[in-house]
Amino acid sequence: MTEAKAKYQYMDVARGLALLLVMISHAHGLSSFLIFYYIQIFFIISGYIYKPGRSYGDNIRRKAKRLLVPYFGYSALLWCAYALIRRDMGEMKQSLFGIFYSRFCLYKNATHTENVYLLDIANGAMWYLTAFFVTCLLFYLIADKCLASAKTMAVTSVVLVAVTMALNELPILLPWSMDIVPVAALLMLVGAWMRRYEFFERKWNLLWIFVTLAVYVGTVVFNGRLNMSIREYGRFDSFSVPFFLVISLTGSTLCIWFCKWIGHTKVGSGLAYIGNHTIELMCLHMFGLEMFEVIASHVIPVQELTGVAEWIYVAVRVGAAVCGSLLFGVGVSWVKKKRGR
Repeated sequence: MTEAKAKYQYMDVARGLALLLVMISHAHGLSSFLIFYYIQIFFIISGYIYKPGRSYGDNIRRKAKRLLVPYFGYSALLWCAYALIRRDMGEMKQSLFGIFYSRFCLYKNATHTENVYLLDIANGAMWYLTAFFVTCLLFYLIADKCLASAKTMAVTSVVLVAVTMALNELPILLPWSMDIVPVAALLMLVGAWMRRYEFFERKWNLLWIFVTLAVYVGTVVFNGRLNMSIREYGRFDSFSVPFFLVISLTGSTLCIWFCKWIGHTKVGSGLAYIGNHTIELMCLHMFGLEMFEVIASHVIPVQELTGVAEWIYVAVRVGAAVCGSLLFGVGVSWVKKKRGR
């Protein structure tokens, strides 16, 4: 482990915890207070660990290899698997379009009751990969200038918020999440600025932690439901964007503080391992959850489970999906090494 990797190991823990919350919410659902920041934290962490110095082209090539190759590779595998299961080419054509459009649905749920769902082959979480790639196209273009000048950062932040609010008025969700790129890039910029001042390396007293928690809880209650993947910023629609940013920042900060606290425990090590395998888990966990449910429903009355039994089932189901995804990822890595890639 490099010195830089060891220094920011708690960021891997935070990524792992956020991804675990994503998987649990897909399996069962969770309290709003646990999930309203869990996608935004990935953008903030990526900004925090950003290292200036590489050329724009080099940065983009690295991201394309890390994000787009797995996206299209795993999408092709899932499409073939569902083509064998469904054997309905009409549905599979829409699923194929969904892979290239890379958005969970076509319209905002708040404006259309009859939506068109596109990522319907257990690939609903994979929108993040293309969204992050497109966000990086903008972030790497402006990051160094924003980090060099507080004035530039302030002006850029205002512009990005204004553009985000304007794009939110569109009736459809744009392909590759282009309509959320401005706010996602802003989250990365905020993360990069926090790194500049070593925000998470400082010791914060309990008062600051409680204030951050109070702001987070209060803003969540005030702003209402949000979902970054389908461009839902809160009850005030476009005017919720500033509150969305507050929730994203405070929720992510609390999560990272907690993960730094548990970073050197066995639980922290396990979460860090999950955080280091984000791509495989993001791409495959929904397929694992779905297959486990299909098999389990032939053995136990899944829909009738309640209370402790239900949560035991959820834990086993998520655990099986995690293990299956990681094992598949290990297999893919082994094949790549054999081929000399």
